[in-house]
Amino acid sequence: MKKYLSTLTIILINILFLGKLDALEGYTTDTYVGLRTGPGTNYDRVKQIDSKNTVLDLVSDELYNVGDKACSSGWYKLKYNNEELYICGLYVSIGSPPGTGKEDYNTDSFEARINGVNIQLRKAASYSSTLLATLLPGTNIKIIGSKVTGSGCAEGFYKITTDNGVTGYVCSKFVLTKEEMTKEDEEYTKYLMSLGFPEDYTPYLNKLHSMHPNWTFKPVKTNYYWDTVVTKEDDNVALINYANDLYRVDNIGLDGANWYRAKKEVVAFYLDPRNFLTEKFVFMFESLKYNYGSGKESILNKDSEITKRYYDTISKIFSGSFLNTDYYKFIYIDAGFQHNISPVHLATRSNQEGATKESYVAVSGTYTELYNGYNLQGLYNFYNIGAYARSGYPNPVLNGLIYACGARCGGNDTYGRPWNERYKAIYGGAQKIANNYIAAGQYTLYTQRFNVDPSALAPNFTNQYQTNILAPTSESADAYSAYKDMNLLNEPFEFYIPVYLNMPKTVSLPTTKSSVTTLESISINGKTLTSFDKDLLEQTIYVEDGLDKYNISVTPTSSNVTITGTGLVTLTETKTLHEITVTSESGNSRTYKLTIIKVKDTTTVNDIISKLSVKTNDTLMFNISPGTLVSTLIQSINKQNSNAIVNIYESSGSASSSSDLIKTNQKIKITVPSGESRTYTLIVTGDTSGDGKVTILDLLQLQKHLLGSSILNSVQLKSADTNLDGTTNILDLLRIQKHILGSIRL
Repeated sequence: MKKYLSTLTIILINILFLGKLDALEGYTTDTYVGLRTGPGTNYDRVKQIDSKNTVLDLVSDELYNVGDKACSSGWYKLKYNNEELYICGLYVSIGSPPGTGKEDYNTDSFEARINGVNIQLRKAASYSSTLLATLLPGTNIKIIGSKVTGSGCAEGFYKITTDNGVTGYVCSKFVLTKEEMTKEDEEYTKYLMSLGFPEDYTPYLNKLHSMHPNWTFKPVKTNYYWDTVVTKEDDNVALINYANDLYRVDNIGLDGANWYRAKKEVVAFYLDPRNFLTEKFVFMFESLKYNYGSGKESILNKDSEITKRYYDTISKIFSGSFLNTDYYKFIYIDAGFQHNISPVHLATRSNQEGATKESYVAVSGTYTELYNGYNLQGLYNFYNIGAYARSGYPNPVLNGLIYACGARCGGNDTYGRPWNERYKAIYGGAQKIANNYIAAGQYTLYTQRFNVDPSALAPNFTNQYQTNILAPTSESADAYSAYKDMNLLNEPFEFYIPVYLNMPKTVSLPTTKSSVTTLESISINGKTLTSFDKDLLEQTIYVEDGLDKYNISVTPTSSNVTITGTGLVTLTETKTLHEITVTSESGNSRTYKLTIIKVKDTTTVNDIISKLSVKTNDTLMFNISPGTLVSTLIQSINKQNSNAIVNIYESSGSASSSSDLIKTNQKIKITVPSGESRTYTLIVTGDTSGDGKVTILDLLQLQKHLLGSSILNSVQLKSADTNLDGTTNILDLLRIQKHILGSIRL
C-alpha cells in the first residue's frame, strides 16, 4: 500500500510542475456554421454553430482538403463535445474572439443596395417631396413593387424600405439588386479562383467581366485574417460625415463639427472589397499609376492619344470650375507624367478635397490667420495634404497650409515648398502623393485609405491618406462618372483587389433589425417535442396516430420574426414532410424540414434518456458510474418504456452479456416502438482504459496525456472529464486518485 501511494504522489508532483499545454484556440467569424464528420461537403453535416465569435478547440492549424470547391481555404479539425469534427476555414479565425461574444459587424444578407453616394430618400416619388434620410453607399434596402414615375428622376423611382425600417422613394438609378450585381460563369470563376480570388468574390467579378471583357482583375493577397484587419483599421481614426447614431460612436465632432468617429461595423463594411465590386465603385481598385503606353518619353507629348484621353477626362471632372482651362489641365497631366501617377486621380482628388471651388481658402490664397507670427496668405494646398486636426491645432485647413508653408513654419522645403504658387502646389502635391503612396506600393484609392498590401513600403495600417471612411467610394464614383461621360469604360483598366483570410460570407452596414432565425421549441397538440434540436435543419418527429389534423405551434428565439408552416395541419399519410420557415426582421430565413411519422406510441429516445441519470450528446452516452452492470442500464431504460429494445455491444461488435460491466467504448442501441433508433458510444466516468473499472492504469493514462507524452482520443477525454466541466486537467486526475483511494465515488 505504501508503494501504491508513493506512485500516486510522484505522478501528482510531475503534473503540478509540468501542467497542461493549451489547445489551439480559434473562433467562428460567421453565424450558422456547419460542422461535418470529414473535410468536405460530401461528409455528413452533423452539427451547426449558430453564433459568431464562438470559441473553437482546434486540433492544430493544419488545413485539410485545401481547394475544396465548397471551401477553397480548406477545413480545420476541431474537438466539439469531445468529437473530432471539421469546420470550413473560411468561417474560422485563429486566436481569441474579439469583445464578449457580441457581433462586431453585421453579417446579414441583402436583396438590394444603394449604388451611389449620399442618395436622398424622399417621402414621395419627387425630389421636391420631404427628405426622409440621406442614404450611405451600400445601404441594404428592400424594393416594394415596381418602378413608378415621378419628378426629378427620368429613370423612375423605387419605393423601398431600408434595413432600419424607414420607407420612402429613391431614384432607381441609384439602386442595384443583388441579381444585377452578380452573375454565374463557371469557366471564369475557375480562372478567378486560380488567380487566388476567394469564391465569394467571383459572382461580382463575373458580372463586371460580362459587362467589360477588357478589364483585368488581380488579387492582392494580404495574408491577413479578416478580423485582424477590421480591428487594426478600427484602432486607426475613421471618420464619417453623417450624424446618425447607428453609424457613429458618439456625437463628438472631430476634424470639423460635422465629422464623427465611425463605428467598427461601419469600418468593416467599407473595408470589405466585395461590397464595392460594382461598375461604379470598382474604380477604388484601379491602378493609379500613369499610363505611359509602350514606354515613357523624356517630355510630355501633348498630342499623344494618351494625353488627349487624360485631357478629355479631366475636362469632365473640372467642368464648371476655374480649373477647367488648358493651363491647369496640362499642369495636372504633366504632374502625373513626371511623377508616375494618374492625372485623372489627381484631378479627382482635388475635386474631392474642394479645390475646384476657387473660393475655398486652401486654393484661393486668401487665408489670413497667422501661425507663429507668419502670415499664411498666398499659400496653396490642392490636395489638402496634412489637413487634419492635431493637438493644439484643431483647424484642418490651417494645418494643411502650415504644411504648404514648409521650412518657414517648422517643416521643410521638400516637394517644392513653400507652395506659394498654384502650379507649385499641384506639382509638389502630386510628387508627395506619388512618393508617399503610388511609389510606396499604395497605388489604388483603396490601399491609400487602407494600407494592407504586403508590398507597401510603409508598415501596414500606417501611412493612410485621409480619415474619411467614405473617401474611396466617393472618389471612385467621381472617376466612374468621368470615364462614363467620355465613353472610356471599355478601356483596358487593371484593378488590384485585396483578399483576406476567413472572411464572413457577407458584411452589411449596421442595422437595428434582428437576424435571428432559430426556434427554441416545437409543440404538437400542446405537447413539446423533447427531440427537437434548433441547430438541425432536418429532423424526424413522431406524433400519436388516430388523428388527421394536428396543431403545430412554435417558440421562436426572437419575437421579431415571421413564421410559416404553423397552425392546424392536415396529416393523412403515415409519413409526411412538413416545412416550417422562420424569416428574421433583417430578411434572413431558415427552413426546418420535419419528417412527421404517425405512431401509436410517441415515446422518443430522448423522452427515455431525459429521465435517466446518464447524459448524451449526438453520439455519446456518458456520466455512467464505474461498476455499472449491462443489466442495470438495460433495466433502467425498460423501466421508462417496457417496449423499448435495448442492445449493448462490445467495441469488437459482439453482444455484451447482461452480467458484464459497462465499459468505455461499448455501443448501445435503443429502439422505441415508433421505430426511432439511436446508437451511442458508452463512456464510463474515469474508465479511459475501457475495462469498466477505474484503476491506476486510468490514472497513468491521464497523467501521460497531461504531460504530453501520449494523447487520449476524444472518447477517452470525455471519460477523463470526471466533473463534466468540459475540460480535462489536474482536477480530474485528483478525483480519479480519490476514487481509487475510496474517498469519493465517481
